[in-house]
Amino acid sequence: MKLFVSTHPFSSTSAEPMRLLKYNEFDVSLNPFEHKISTQELAKVIGDAEVLIAGTEKITEEVFKNAPNLKLISRVGIGLDGIDFDLCKKYNVRVAYTPDAPSLAVAELCVGMIIDLARKVTFTDKNIKNGIWQRHMGTLLYGKTIGIFGMGRIGKSLVHLLSPFNVNFLVHDINPDIALGRLHKIKYATKTEVLKYSDVISVNLPLKHDTQDYITKRELELMQSHAILINTARGGIINEADLYNALKNNVIAGAAVDVFEEEPYKGNLIELDNVLLTCHMGASTIDSRTDMEVQAVEEAIRFKNGEPFKNEVFDNA
Repeated sequence: MKLFVSTHPFSSTSAEPMRLLKYNEFDVSLNPFEHKISTQELAKVIGDAEVLIAGTEKITEEVFKNAPNLKLISRVGIGLDGIDFDLCKKYNVRVAYTPDAPSLAVAELCVGMIIDLARKVTFTDKNIKNGIWQRHMGTLLYGKTIGIFGMGRIGKSLVHLLSPFNVNFLVHDINPDIALGRLHKIKYATKTEVLKYSDVISVNLPLKHDTQDYITKRELELMQSHAILINTARGGIINEADLYNALKNNVIAGAAVDVFEEEPYKGNLIELDNVLLTCHMGASTIDSRTDMEVQAVEEAIRFKNGEPFKNEVFDNA
């Protein structure tokens, strides 16, 4: 069975994903461009593959038209915004993904970003390297109110990691987990309440039609002036132009952004000292990357053997 791997890099943190593919006698082709593949590049090279092990690239009709034998997209990771499910139904292509593997890594990055911004770690490091020795007054995380938009796998992991700091949780979620709420004394709140009363807000939502520009100028102006905002979810959920203006004019104290509307990011947020920028690396740990790739390969193996998927998904509504 022919299989194309579009995600890059692949099997670099462990030889196990490639070993599994070879052991199960897949005819494997790898992304030849050695960078995140574009839609146009993918359409040119996918050929007659029956299985696509995909990254975050957009999979459009151009790709489907150039992949007449495609039957499965096995997504390395959790985000599904790059996949058009209407087209998958039209071309009879099934979709699987690996939602569990990256969750803890993304949540840990959130925690690191919160502490970094609260204590001005990166800003001070930059000053010292520029010959400036100046202590900056930060703020404790202990006892603060943490607002979370989206209590999925990553949001729940974040709650578990932050609970020892004796923080209060304000959560806005369309399907509240009442049992988890009781265990961690979570208060489920409206979107406005989370914005108004949180010291830190973490965005952990998928990018869908109703979360595009979920946070704009209006929402940022509802936040407290000392608050910080974390986005490790998807670019487009927070309006980048509005965030830039809010940070520049001290509407909020700081932000950390791991994901952008266009990547690599070259926008004007790079001008500001009160924003921490990383390059879509939430799941970039050796452990998580290996797990994601292995789990994506295991779904391909199940497909080849006619077995049920572990994590099949049917839409991204």
